[in-house]
Amino acid sequence: MPEIHVLPTHLVNKIAAGEVIERPASVVKELVENALDAGATRIEVAVEDGGARLISVTDDGCGMSADDLALAFVPHATSKISGEDDLFAIATMGFRGEALASVASVSHAHLRTRRREDAAGHEIDAAGESVGAVRPCAAAPGTAVTIRDLFFNTPARRKFLRSPATELGHVSEQIARLALPHPHVAFRLCHNGRETLNLPPAETTLQRTRDLFGGELAEALLPVAPRRGAVRVAGLVGAPAAARASGKWQYFFLNGRYIRDRLLSHALREAFRGRLDPSRWPVAMIFLEIDPGEVDVNVHPTKIEVRFRDSQAVYGELLAALKETLNRAELAPDAVLARPAAPPAPSGEDHVDDDRRASLRQALADFFKSAPPRQPRLSFPEPTPHRAAPPPVVPDVTSRDQPPAPTAAEVLAPPAAPEPPLPAAEAIQLHNSYLVAACDDGLVIVDQHALHERLIYNDLKRRLADRSALTGQRMLLPQPVRVTPAESAALEAHGALLARLGIEVAPFGPGTVAVQQFPTLLAERGVAADAFLRELLDSLSDNENAEPEHMLESLLEMLACKAAVKAGDPLTHDEIVTLLARRDEADKGASCPHGRPTALRLTLRDLEKQFQRA
Repeated sequence: MPEIHVLPTHLVNKIAAGEVIERPASVVKELVENALDAGATRIEVAVEDGGARLISVTDDGCGMSADDLALAFVPHATSKISGEDDLFAIATMGFRGEALASVASVSHAHLRTRRREDAAGHEIDAAGESVGAVRPCAAAPGTAVTIRDLFFNTPARRKFLRSPATELGHVSEQIARLALPHPHVAFRLCHNGRETLNLPPAETTLQRTRDLFGGELAEALLPVAPRRGAVRVAGLVGAPAAARASGKWQYFFLNGRYIRDRLLSHALREAFRGRLDPSRWPVAMIFLEIDPGEVDVNVHPTKIEVRFRDSQAVYGELLAALKETLNRAELAPDAVLARPAAPPAPSGEDHVDDDRRASLRQALADFFKSAPPRQPRLSFPEPTPHRAAPPPVVPDVTSRDQPPAPTAAEVLAPPAAPEPPLPAAEAIQLHNSYLVAACDDGLVIVDQHALHERLIYNDLKRRLADRSALTGQRMLLPQPVRVTPAESAALEAHGALLARLGIEVAPFGPGTVAVQQFPTLLAERGVAADAFLRELLDSLSDNENAEPEHMLESLLEMLACKAAVKAGDPLTHDEIVTLLARRDEADKGASCPHGRPTALRLTLRDLEKQFQRA
């Protein structure tokens, strides 16, 4: 066994960098936190190629002296703590003194600084193992740190960086997390020389939220009822109508530091229990202030996790504040009032209802009548259909990958008996949501939305099997949508994927994009382009690390769900018959794309038991 020896300093710094510096956004976080600790009122961040080529953070803080600058890249050299007792009263964003040393060990770093009382500034360079000498220079008051060629000496880590647009999205999100609890500080972000975010100083957190996320979200936020005990609670929480499809809109801050904590998330969910669809996520910006001695922030390399001395007290105060806020608020959604009706036509018929019914029926009829011929499928692994179906067109095996071979369980499994077709002519619709039809041994209850969703999903997959795009409809008036810099980067990164779905989005001014083209299937069903795009952005965020095919499947599931008939939509008898007939031909027709069953079967035996005739 090799002898124990002390690791060299540069190797220790590289190991620390592996824990602290995950991607360019991690560097931005550490440098901006240093700027905030220095009392900066304006912070400018510039990145190139998502931060892989260049990261520059400039602030107007207190600056450093020449003696302090000489220690800037020395591991565990800090001005924020000096003794053991200070670990239990941390009031600054940073305190370990390892960020700059870690960053410099995997990049080419340059630091220029000047105090206001000094006539000249000073600068220093560091790269990998070497740290240069301090030199005098001309400099504005404050500090400017420039990081070039991140991970230049750790190619394995550099290889795992994602696209510049994706990395820019992470940088933007880090700035949002730092800007929300510091509304008095101005932030500016530029990427490849183009400004992507400009946050002027704000008087309130609500104004900062408006600048970050737009007026529509800000107007839906409620001020949290303040708690001013040992645990001080403040913030903004969205009404149930403002809930989103992703949890990324929940921000928790402790003494100005962004944190993640399951207990706090549970308190938020508990406050909305009974008020919100369980599949939706409330929007919240929660700010907690606690005596630093009552919390341990030194439990995670990135300081994103903490440990409370009395976690139940924190939970109780937050839950009480949220419940008081929701109980006092008027949470009924705004009614959408129709315009005054036009004078009746000479015939006296109500054209509005007729037009709506005709539009719905026409959309269904167009879908059912289209029934395109079976096309080559994508190489998604799926079991052999249980029902007989026309043979698929054999794809050109020379131009695409072979589908995966069946597993042993699939080969040895006995074939399932085909289900007899439902007598659709005898089917009825209940509550405009369920279709009931008799079968040989009882009856079947079909969820019309789930079944139609499965049929549309299968049809969309067949259309994309030949690598072609779905049909899109050009917007007569492009629909503007407010987006964050992170969302704008996600749209840019996934532009090709959206184009395959028939969606085209283009920049439309600062912090805004415009939907230029929208899938025809959704447009015909009256789906709002702005609401769909917001939900799509949440889905892209949740599936950021997914493989392209899995991400495509997720978006197809969402598109099929939005285009399918809904519970409450009345169907004609012909539509019911066609829908049930298509069920017998559908691959995986027993469940919708999300896994919910499309039908429930009640046998005669089950009915006899219920009526006590067995």
